Amino acid sequence: MTDDDDIPRTERKNVLLRLLIDDMLEQVRDLQKYAGPWPADERASAEAALERIMVQVRQEALRRGDA
Repeated sequence: MTDDDDIPRTERKNVLLRLLIDDMLEQVRDLQKYAGPWPADERASAEAALERIMVQVRQEALRRGDA
């Protein structure tokens, strides 16, 4: 993957949704990378960040579906 692959292209219909999905995937990869025992507060923080992103993805997907 090149640096250009990280930049959403203008032909994408919903650039914000793509950015949110990319952010969500990055969080999932981070969670998988640290599969060992985590301090409870760090794990809770990572899970909260992922949940926040997932809520944003759902909201944006539904908003675009209504438009």
